[in-house]
Order: sequence, then C-alpha cells, then structure tokens
Amino acid sequence: MATPSTHDRRQAFILFAASIAIGSFSFTLVKIALRELSPLGLATGRVVTAALVYVAVIAARPARRTPIRKGDRLRVVLCGFGGSAVFHLFFSWGQQRVTVAVAAVVMATMPAMVAAGEVLFLRHRLTGLHLAGLTASIAGCVAIGVAGGGHGSTSALGAGAIALATLTWAAVTVATRSITKSYDGWWLNTPGTLLGVLVILALEAPHLGEFGSLSLKGWLAIIWLGSASSAFIYYVMARVMTVMSGTTASALGTVVTPSSVLVAWLVLGDTPSFAEVLGGICVISGAVLVTRGPAPDAHLELTAPL
Repeated sequence: MATPSTHDRRQAFILFAASIAIGSFSFTLVKIALRELSPLGLATGRVVTAALVYVAVIAARPARRTPIRKGDRLRVVLCGFGGSAVFHLFFSWGQQRVTVAVAAVVMATMPAMVAAGEVLFLRHRLTGLHLAGLTASIAGCVAIGVAGGGHGSTSALGAGAIALATLTWAAVTVATRSITKSYDGWWLNTPGTLLGVLVILALEAPHLGEFGSLSLKGWLAIIWLGSASSAFIYYVMARVMTVMSGTTASALGTVVTPSSVLVAWLVLGDTPSFAEVLGGICVISGAVLVTRGPAPDAHLELTAPL
C-alpha cells in the first residue's frame, strides 16, 4: 500500500478536527430533539437528511459516482445501511433511556471494538504503544462520564441499545476499512443510506405526523444532526481511513468526550471537576500514544466475512 502524502495526511487531520468539533455538540442536540420527537422520529429525520446531503453532493459532482465492484456491493450497501438506519435507531432509542454521561461512556468502548475487529478480520498488528493509548483513552472517557454523572435515570436496556449502536459503528468501520481507497467518501455512503431511508420511512410512516408539531429549534437540531453530525462525519471517517487505520481514527475520535466538557464549560458555564480534567488529559494522552505508534494496518484484505 502506498504511503499517504504529507498533504493527504494534513487534509485528513483537518477534516477530522472539524468532525470532532461537530461531535462535541451531538449528545446535547440529540437530547434537545428527543424532547419533541420519538427515538424513531429522530432516527428518521437524521437518516433522511443525511441521504438528501449525499444525493446533493453526488448530483453536484457526478464524477464521484464510480461503479462499485461486484465483490464490494454487499459490503457497501450493508455498511451504509448499518451506519445510517441501524446505528441511529439503536442510538436514539438508547439515549432516551440513559444519561448523556452513560451514553458517552458506552460509546467510548468503540476504539477497543474497532481494534479487535481489525486484528481479527484485517490481520492488523497492535503494539504495546497502541494498547496503552487505547487503554488511556477509554479510561479517560469513563472517568469523565462517571464524574459528569448526569441527570435522569438510566436503564440497562437503554445502555444495551447504545452498546449495540457502538458495535454497529465499529463493524461498519472495520468492514469499510479495506475499500476506502477505492471509492469517493461521499459515494461510499450513498447506496446504503438510501436503503436506510426506505426502511426507516416504512417504520415511521404511521407516526410521521409528529414532524408537523416540531418547533424551529427541533428542526434545526434535526438538520444539523443529519447533515453535519451524520453525513459529514461519515464522509470524514471514510476519508480519514485512507491515511490511517480504523483503530487510530476511533482512538482520536474519543477526544470528542473531553471536548464536549470544554464546550459545556465555555458555553454553559459548567466548570469541569478535577476528575473530568484528569480524564481529559488521559484521553488526549491516549490519542497521542496511538498516533505515535507504527501503523497497525499491515494488511487490508478481509480474512473472514463480517
């Protein structure tokens, strides 16, 4: 595999930084939207909005739409479907039943899931530095979540749904890792997301009336979550994984947790506790350790079906 150029890596990291900034607001916006919509309604709004963004981008630049090889078709469709409809259904349903802190803690396990998947299916090799970085990042996210506490009750089923959403995202990351260089990042996500629209609209059809009473704040939250927090971030992940492994990308993604605390401090005046500050240091240190280690992706072909 050719070594990514310095320009490609710099561009990928800039995009990733933008996605982390966007992700810092996602948990709070989801809570706002769920005050007016059911979990299924929220998932529907996000998936439909994301699909509209993909179609608009592909229509504007038809050259992005390249033929999908026969051997990749099922993986592309299932990954897009899993990353859109399946993920949002589990995540929206679960977050309504857990605190923001619990959701953040469960989602923090994704780097470990991705790392395990890449080792098992892509034959990646992790060093002690990678393992130390993953451990520090996850431990830091857990510390922040526990320290943050959060208001409201938490159910085991809700936490389980968040875990399934996390597992789905990790599986999508691993399954698409070996084909990200073959297709444009926007196009890679389009077919499966369109399938997700058909499925989720069929499920939501009896309750579409709930969108009629949605406030302006609710509509803005849906549009932002579907376009920026879904479509753009999915594109960024596909783009980023052309220059780094899924393990590295997901470890860097944990920086969203301490950055969310920073946003709450700057915007809402919620001063972070010592434990949250310490947890943030752990997360950032872990992300640095993972990026300092040698590239773990020695091979990029699947050795077993996902």
